[in-house]
Amino acid sequence: MTSATVSRPDEQELAAAGLGLRVEGPVATLTLDRPEVRNAQTPGMWRMLAAVGASLVADEAVRVVVLRGAGSTFSAGLDRAMLDPAGAGEGVETVDTPFIEAVAAVMGRRMETDDRVVVMGEDVHRLNGGTNGATRGLAARFPDRILGTPISENAFAGLAGGMAVDGRYRPVVEFMYADFMWVAADQLFNQIAKARHMYGGTGAVPLVLRSKVAMGTGYGSQHSMDPAGIFATSPGWRVVAPSTPYDYVGLMNTALRCEDPVVVLEHVDLYTSTGPGPVDDLDYCLPVGRAAVRREGSDVTVLTYLAMTDYVLQAVEEYAAVDAEVIDLRWLDRASIDWETIETSLAKTGQVLIAEQGAVGTSYGGWLADEIHRRFFDLLDAPVRRVTGSEASPSISKVLERAAIAQVAEVVAELDEIARY
Repeated sequence: MTSATVSRPDEQELAAAGLGLRVEGPVATLTLDRPEVRNAQTPGMWRMLAAVGASLVADEAVRVVVLRGAGSTFSAGLDRAMLDPAGAGEGVETVDTPFIEAVAAVMGRRMETDDRVVVMGEDVHRLNGGTNGATRGLAARFPDRILGTPISENAFAGLAGGMAVDGRYRPVVEFMYADFMWVAADQLFNQIAKARHMYGGTGAVPLVLRSKVAMGTGYGSQHSMDPAGIFATSPGWRVVAPSTPYDYVGLMNTALRCEDPVVVLEHVDLYTSTGPGPVDDLDYCLPVGRAAVRREGSDVTVLTYLAMTDYVLQAVEEYAAVDAEVIDLRWLDRASIDWETIETSLAKTGQVLIAEQGAVGTSYGGWLADEIHRRFFDLLDAPVRRVTGSEASPSISKVLERAAIAQVAEVVAELDEIARY
C-alpha cells in the first residue's frame, strides 16, 4: 500500500482545522497549532486527525510520527497493525476464560510467530510458569528464549534495554512485583524511557515490562504498590492496564508490536478471575488510545482501570441513586489516553470520578484530574472527584491492608456524596 491509495488532506484543510503536517523522508511531523485544537475543542479536529492518520498508515515510507503542541513533543514509531482500525478485535468470538490462561496463551502465540520475543525474569522458567502461572508451558516450548534471572532487577532490566535498542530482539521482562521497579529505577526511567526521545524518535525501543500489582493479597508493603502513577508521569513509557482476558490478549499483542517501551500492569485479583476471552484467535490487536465504556450512564463519568473496574461496577449496581457511566481506560499514559471518549462522556454527565486502589501519594488520578480540569473545564459542573487508597501502604495485617486500599465501599461512599451534591 502507498500514500497514493489514501488521499492526504491538503494544507488549506489542515490549516482550517488548526493543524500542520510536514513529511520529510521517514519522519512525519504533525503540529497542533492552536490552543483550542490542543484542548480537543475544535469541531472537525478529530475527523481531520483521523484522515491524516489514515494517510500516514497508508504511506509505507513513513516510519516515525512526531507530534508537537502544548509546549511538548512526542515521538512514536508508526506500526500499521496497531494503529489501523482493521483487525481491531471486532468480531472475535469469546468464551468465559481464566485470566491467567490468557496471559500465558498470548505470550506463547507471540513467541511461536516471532522468534525475536525473549522472556526474562525471576522464576519464569520454573514453578509451572512462575509464581502465578503467567509463563506456564513456555519453558518447555521455547527453552532458549525463557530466561530465568537472578534476583537483580537492575541487572536484567538493563540487559533487556540493551537488547531492545540493539534491535534484534523484543524482550519481555517480568517484575514479580511492581515495587521492585525502584531497584531498577535508573534503567527504567533514565535509560529505557528516554532512549527514543534522546535520538529524535528514530531508534526503536521495543521492550515490554510485565509488572504485577498485588494489593489486597496480604503480601505486605514491599509487594503491593500500584505503579501506574509513577509510570504515567515518567515520559517515555506507554502504560497498559487490561481488566479482562479479551483485553489482555489484544493489548499485549499491540504492546509487542509497539516500538516504544510499554509497561503492562497485571493485578493479582484478576489472575484468579474469569471473563470473556478469545476462543481461538490470539492475533487480534486493540488499538492504542481506545478506552472501553463498561456501563453507560448520565449522572457521572467514572474513570478507572485494572481490578478496580469490577469494584466500580459492583458499587454502581449497589448504589442505584446515581446513574454512572463507567469507562475502563485501558491505556493510562498521557500520549495514549482516550480523551475523545472521556470528552464524549463528560459532555453528557458534567461530572468525573477517578477511582483507583492505590495510595494517594503516588496515585495515578492526581495528574489525570489536573489535566481534565484544564481540558474540559467548560464541561464540568463540579470539581473532579477521586477515590484512592489511604496515605499508608498496605501491610500484611488483613485489617490494616483493607484500611489502606479502595474497593466497593469507598466508591459507594463517593457516589453517595455525588447524590447529595
